[in-house]
Amino acid sequence: MVSPRHAESARSATGAPASAGSAARPGYRPELHGLRGLAIGLVVVYHVWFDRVSGGVDVFLFLSAYFLTGTFLRRMEAGRPMAPFAYWARTFKRLLPPATLVILGTLAAAALLLPATTWMPAIHDGLGSLLQVQNWVLIQRDADYDAATGIDTSLLQHFWSLSIQGQVFLLWPFLFTLCAVTARRLHRSPRAVVAVGFGALALASFAWSVHSTATQQETAYFDTGARIWEFAAGTLLALVPAVTLPHRLRLLLGWAGLAVLVATGAVLDVESLFPGWIALIPLLGAALVVLAGSTASPVGADRLLSSRPAAFLGNISYALYLVHWPLLLMMLLRRDRESAGLVDGLLIIVLSLVLAHVLTRWVDTPVRRWTWANASAMRSAAAVLVVLVVGLAPTLAAQVKLERVEAEAEARAHADNPGARALDPDFTPDPEADGSAPTLPTEATLRDDRISLPEECTGEFAPEDPSVAEHCSSTAAPADAKVMVAVGSSRLGQAAVSLIDPAEANGWRVIVIRRPSCQFVPGTMTYAGQECFDHNLATLEYLRELQPDALVLNTTSYRGNAPESVSEAVEDSVPELLDQGTELIALRTLPRVPEDPIPCLEREETEEDCAQPLDPEHMPSERADADALEQLSEHGTVHDVDLTERICPEHECPVQIGNVFVFYDTDHVTATYMQTLGDEADRQLSESGFRW
Repeated sequence: MVSPRHAESARSATGAPASAGSAARPGYRPELHGLRGLAIGLVVVYHVWFDRVSGGVDVFLFLSAYFLTGTFLRRMEAGRPMAPFAYWARTFKRLLPPATLVILGTLAAAALLLPATTWMPAIHDGLGSLLQVQNWVLIQRDADYDAATGIDTSLLQHFWSLSIQGQVFLLWPFLFTLCAVTARRLHRSPRAVVAVGFGALALASFAWSVHSTATQQETAYFDTGARIWEFAAGTLLALVPAVTLPHRLRLLLGWAGLAVLVATGAVLDVESLFPGWIALIPLLGAALVVLAGSTASPVGADRLLSSRPAAFLGNISYALYLVHWPLLLMMLLRRDRESAGLVDGLLIIVLSLVLAHVLTRWVDTPVRRWTWANASAMRSAAAVLVVLVVGLAPTLAAQVKLERVEAEAEARAHADNPGARALDPDFTPDPEADGSAPTLPTEATLRDDRISLPEECTGEFAPEDPSVAEHCSSTAAPADAKVMVAVGSSRLGQAAVSLIDPAEANGWRVIVIRRPSCQFVPGTMTYAGQECFDHNLATLEYLRELQPDALVLNTTSYRGNAPESVSEAVEDSVPELLDQGTELIALRTLPRVPEDPIPCLEREETEEDCAQPLDPEHMPSERADADALEQLSEHGTVHDVDLTERICPEHECPVQIGNVFVFYDTDHVTATYMQTLGDEADRQLSESGFRW
């Protein structure tokens, strides 16, 4: 979010105030300065007490593009160079120092106050935030903005919007430069070219936002493509010619705009609907305030927004947004709560205001007024580089240190961390085993212990469909190697880890097509929506064309709150694939546990206290698809693999087995533990007649 007193975005070259009713004139607009403060104030209040979306962030993004457009439009109309490099240098010279200080402070606080399981995710978030890609980090992690606040919630989650804004600040100068060149060559008005170009961008992004929000809202919330239309709308508003509206109408527009903005979160529960069409509501409110302009009336909304309290909020709005979320989440995690009460909430808000004022006065303002750095674009760029080094160096050093600890433990894993091998009847502990060796994965990397294959699906294994290609990865193997393809959700991806070592030992290639929350049930609409539906149909077509030697599927489904059931793919899609000669490895779905076991350990309870039962009525000894697999065998070769007893022995799910963590959350077994199940998976395959 742009620094609140950006010289070129908040003031014109003369610094004169905008005329009453002007929507497009770039002069200083004190009511818009206050509107930004109000928008961030709503974000803070709603985060602290109501856990709802206020629309304030959308307004801030909208206004940042509105002011940015004035900067470049004036250059275009005056025939001046666009100078994108100078813009980038000045902009990030302002934005990065306060953000870097908050990021480093948050990481330090996490190291001092929070469990080790939060450290590596926090480091990844810090790197993503510094590099303006935090929204994509959250998408890759399958983060859900609507999820209840807990140990998995990112301390730097709020940087998703700052990252999108940073990406737009990099993109917009390119687009304005393109518009300027086009206007000159076609001898067209710069405003007309900008209107057409950004209008098309707004329509395309809005259409994608509506579609993506309806089909994959968790991803759409953080998706740059689903948010760009909000910036483009701000740009289009800045093109509206100055008009003189009746005084009473402007009074009405101003108050109506404020009412719409406040009502977005206060009256409407819109959290699960953002950022689709519903985001038009707060943007409409902001647009009405912009169109109302300065009324000079003591009863005008602009009078309220130009008041000293509103100006103060506007001054510290960027810093307030930066500091409030880490403070709030740190308090909630330390007290093991999902929301703040009245007293704690007031304390967080007051502390956020104080820290934001300090950060603005002692960091943001001096950097913004730094004469040496402001003297040239190269000096501003040098300042940006220095700040990035200051932020990245300790963050990367901490990551390397944690990874080194993990690597040293992994080097002795065969002796110290047998995992599932410890359950073998003839298991004998290694005589060199260290009884005090750390549990793997180490706590710092536990939350990220997911399947990771070294290669993308390329060449003859490259899917044509973009969705399938995006979620497809492969092991390395000779060109003539036999091919095993595992398809399904993130839970299937974890289960497939048990097959990787045996497959590689026997010269096979393993391809995993893993889309989170998307079970492989082609032709069936699931809770994951249209995107998953289309992905499954495209994956089925990929399997038809590839004709792999073996197909790995979860042929049962278990959600933890009802008995295990047979996957619909068993009847609808698998017979066809068996008929073409592909062998089926039917993995029984992995167990789930009712509660995340890791916080239990972090509360210093014993492993026995943290073990959880697996309901025998939900997942009995006999798998739910036994009869279905027998019928499938009429179409081809079927091999069943059931690892349940090695994950939850005798229907009891321990925190760790053989000095290896079993679960990293309620739904997923760690990749490290699944790897130790390779021998057991290989044994069951051999007993079923499978030949590598």
